Amino acid sequence: MSDQPVAVHGGDYEHVLGISGEYAGGVRLDYRAMGLQGLFARMLAERCFEVCEFSLANYLMLRAAGADWLRALPIFPNRAFRHGHALTRVESPLTGLEQLAGRRVGVPDYSMTAAVWLRGLLADEYGVPEGAVTWVTGPRQRLPFPSQARVEVVDEDLEDALTAGRIDALLGFSPRDARLPSAQRRLRPVLADAEAAERDYYTRARIFPIMHCVVIRSDVLQAMPRLAPALWEAYTAAKAAAYRRRLGTTLAPWSARHWERVFALFGGDPLPYGLTSENRRVVERLGAYIVQQGFVGAVPPLEDIFLPVD
Repeated sequence: MSDQPVAVHGGDYEHVLGISGEYAGGVRLDYRAMGLQGLFARMLAERCFEVCEFSLANYLMLRAAGADWLRALPIFPNRAFRHGHALTRVESPLTGLEQLAGRRVGVPDYSMTAAVWLRGLLADEYGVPEGAVTWVTGPRQRLPFPSQARVEVVDEDLEDALTAGRIDALLGFSPRDARLPSAQRRLRPVLADAEAAERDYYTRARIFPIMHCVVIRSDVLQAMPRLAPALWEAYTAAKAAAYRRRLGTTLAPWSARHWERVFALFGGDPLPYGLTSENRRVVERLGAYIVQQGFVGAVPPLEDIFLPVD
């Protein structure tokens, strides 16, 4: 297995561009960007990737249920606030997330990390328990629904359902509507100023939600004991290089100053890796939501489910 580069599949982010290469112990890595929803589904169904980015919520659920075919490094390449991803129709009366109580809200997959975070956010910050919302989703799900879930399964495109008024809001990512000229768009965020709400949430809760981790198939890890430290080296070096180059700040006006403000807010590293105190707080909060939402009875200690790193 060590004669060929280890394929690492994940998202197309600026801070992973430099991962491909050779690392300590002669481990060679080949980073391959691909669509994440298909990646997660294939890894669950086929276990076909040696190393890949993976849903953090789904990983915690699998490990809590006793799955031992994959292990994760505390590398978290994707984080996102979800306040601004709750979409509704332009003419909708909804202007606050607390108004989602009693509504029908679409989610692409009930167990996806973004949906777990959104339900937890609604409960903690807006007084909307998960049972106060009817969660509308499609027939293809990664994991079974918890017994307590208030879910309605529909066999239609959720963005179409929102536009047509069959649901009230949608946890949406890159909607087709956003590609239309502004005057033709049918959808808008529920919150008019989501960034202000996200900044306030982070200032109070110190939570920048982690979406994904990096997993290794256990048989691959056993065959290549040097793989885990090589991956840690690769991801941390690639992120450091992106930070030095300030990737993403070279095209738009004022973006360099925005970079400085964001890095100051997050203490110099908005994407920390490892089981730092902040990362522990975030992962443990997500684990608490998974338990509260009925996916598992308990989440094991983090030291039992993440590989140790230097």
